[in-house]
Amino acid sequence: MESPSARIRVDAQGRMVLPRQLREDIVTTPGELVIRRVAEGLLLTATTTTGVLSTGSDGLPVLHLGRKVTNNEVLDALDRDRAER
Repeated sequence: MESPSARIRVDAQGRMVLPRQLREDIVTTPGELVIRRVAEGLLLTATTTTGVLSTGSDGLPVLHLGRKVTNNEVLDALDRDRAER
């Protein structure tokens, strides 16, 4: 389903305001948006998982979700992300 295009103004400080209808289409609950570069431009998606990102003792990023995550969940998430590219 193709959405109509919209022009968005950027002020001198670099701020942008998404029109209400676009916000309501993308964001269903308060949280964050993820912005990805894709061949067609930029893709905005709402985050679906809440968590806290930190750095482990080995310097690698660690996402704390407040529960244990199975290997299958990680592999499924990687597969979904790759399919979206």
